Amino acid sequence: MTSSQDRALQALSSELARLDRHITALLKRQDELLQRKSQLEASRQVSPSVVAPASSLRTPGDAVLTPAPAAPGPWERQRRRRPSRPSPPPQPVFTSCNRFAALSSPPTPSPTPRAPLPAPAPRRSAQDSVYVIGSSIVRHVRVRGVNSRATVSCFPGARDLDIAKRLPSALRRRDAFGTVVIHVGTNDISDRRSEVLKEHYQTLLDTARKKTDARIVISGPLPTYRRGSERFSRLFALQSWLRGWCASNGLGYVDNWSSFWEQPALYRRDGLHPSPLGSVVLSRNIERAIR
Repeated sequence: MTSSQDRALQALSSELARLDRHITALLKRQDELLQRKSQLEASRQVSPSVVAPASSLRTPGDAVLTPAPAAPGPWERQRRRRPSRPSPPPQPVFTSCNRFAALSSPPTPSPTPRAPLPAPAPRRSAQDSVYVIGSSIVRHVRVRGVNSRATVSCFPGARDLDIAKRLPSALRRRDAFGTVVIHVGTNDISDRRSEVLKEHYQTLLDTARKKTDARIVISGPLPTYRRGSERFSRLFALQSWLRGWCASNGLGYVDNWSSFWEQPALYRRDGLHPSPLGSVVLSRNIERAIR
């Protein structure tokens, strides 16, 4: 690899790390603003304090001003007042009812017009739905189909045969999904049996085709970051074989190797699972493959 490519990779890594720090700062700022909002809403619910009248705020040194009496007017003759008559007592209110009303048939209520029912929501087509199943690598994957968000099932520590056992219960109807994406294989590397792993992939494919008519897409493994050369080389050999195997079997393939290779910002501290930014990159890779 030339020095220009090294500098380009270093620049991309720095930019991704900066974006990750920026995302973390934005999330922290969002938490602070939400906490401040809750404090302001709580303070608004407190009843306002009673303000003392202006007369009680007078200090001993303040001068008290008494208004001067008005000038006397001309003499007026007082008229003789007649005693007021008492108001009549209130009359009692009597209510009358027909005591034979219980024997008559009740009146038929007039039918009230019903409001028109809302139009039903458009039914989601099975051809547009996407189902993603795999190991803990797809835990935070968010994939959007044509008209809706995809369904994601994560099984930590799962291997090829584990996913093959989970598929019958997940795919109860053959037409439930239009596309099925499978991401598995990283946990099988520790067995160091490449030929057996290939047979397990074929078993997984046969099980999926028996249970669904959907388009099957295999998501390739992610390269590890500083997890040892043996694991890295075995994963590289697996993704190279998967590319040709998917093409020969008419399957879709998601190439994740070039997107994650030597990109520390896309990994968590373990160098195996994708970071929040890495999950976004993995989701976009799957979306490009299924469209």
